[in-house]
This record gives sequence, C-alpha cells and structure tokens, in this order.
Amino acid sequence: MPPIRSCVVRRERADPSALVRVFAGPDGVAHVDWHGRWKGRGAWLTCDREVFEEAQRKPGLLQRALDSGPLVVEGLLAEARLANLAATLDLLALAARAGAVVSGADALERTSPEALTALVFAQDASEASRTAAGRLFPVLPTYELPLTREALGHKIGKGPRAVLGLRPAAPVRALIRELRRMPALG
Repeated sequence: MPPIRSCVVRRERADPSALVRVFAGPDGVAHVDWHGRWKGRGAWLTCDREVFEEAQRKPGLLQRALDSGPLVVEGLLAEARLANLAATLDLLALAARAGAVVSGADALERTSPEALTALVFAQDASEASRTAAGRLFPVLPTYELPLTREALGHKIGKGPRAVLGLRPAAPVRALIRELRRMPALG
C-alpha cells in the first residue's frame, strides 16, 4: 500500500501520485520534484494552480514543512507547468516507440473505437479535424497539448499531425495521468 501524504496548503490527505513534491535546494530556493525521486525532506502540494499560487503567497507554509530558513518560492507554479509538459512529451514519445499511438487521418479511420483509450489534439488542429475525430470516436476522452501540428508530429517522429489516437499500454496510462494534471495547473 502506497504511503499517504498531506498537502501543506489544503491539509488534504492523498496518494503521492495525486500530489506534487517540493523540496528546498541548498540555495534556499523551492523546487518541484515532479517524479518524487529526490532524497531528503520534501513537502507535498495538490496538483492545482490555486494551491501553488497560495504556496507562493504564503512561503511560511513550505518553510515550516521543509524545516528550512527563508525560502524563495516564486516561480514554483511555472516550474510545475514545465515539469508536467516535459513528462507529458516524454511519455508521448515513449508511447509512440511502443506502438501505442495511431496517427494520420487514414490510420485513424481504419481504427476501431474500442482499440483506443483517448485522443490528443494539437493546439492548432482545425475544427474540421476535431469534428471528424469526434464523429469517429464520440465517447473517447480528448486532450489538447500546447503544441502545433508540426511539433506534435515531430514528437512522435512523423510529419505534422493534428490528432493522435492512443492505444491501451503502460506508457499511455501514465501519459493520460499527466494529461489530466495539465488543466489543473492552468
């Protein structure tokens, strides 16, 4: 059974996978430990923009939890957003290497809705692409990445892609977890 942690802002208890670990660097600056792997004392925050903003407004919360002196907490939300995006893109590339990504209009049209678990759109995907994918896969959850079609295709080793289908696989489960966290960080 995984340990239960408490958010230092909301005081809610949760599994560490639902929280974000923060640690104090030797320079007195708070940093995000997105994967929770750094050694030493850490504090936990709910993965939510409002929680990070409150932690930045009230640095004493993290100072007490981390048992540190004066702590610089500005930029913690931005660091969390970057860590989430980096983890998402790494998992997308891993899913593509594992053969769990369907891309291209023809390939998606040949794919059964039962064979996919989610759709991912580029931020500049056209309304026609979104409508076509919605007709093919009306019940699948959809996510949008802050990437252009060119960048999305490049990330999976292809040309420009407006929409990707995700097949069930271990990297896809982790990817969907990261995609769900993205809107919470605003």
